[in-house]
Amino acid sequence: MSNSCILWFRKDLRLSDNRALLAAREHGGPVIPLFIWSPEEEAPWEPGGAMQWWLHQNLHALDHDLLERLSSGLIIRRGKSLTVLKELIEETSADA
Repeated sequence: MSNSCILWFRKDLRLSDNRALLAAREHGGPVIPLFIWSPEEEAPWEPGGAMQWWLHQNLHALDHDLLERLSSGLIIRRGKSLTVLKELIEETSADA
């Protein structure tokens, strides 16, 4: 994929009024939606059971909305954010 743009969802898991999504779509190429599960990077706030349940439900809803709007599902990866981003850039040849 060339001219593609990674859209990294972190804490804002909505599509409406999402400026990053607008910018990614204006980039002109495919949008690659990404969520990175990296609870170690959120220290000292370790996610409890309720937060994990909420996150699971919201990621599922986001994936559904992305498929409807962009015909592209949410990629969910676990690991250190920088490592995951570098890997996805290499896999997709994203330039933004």
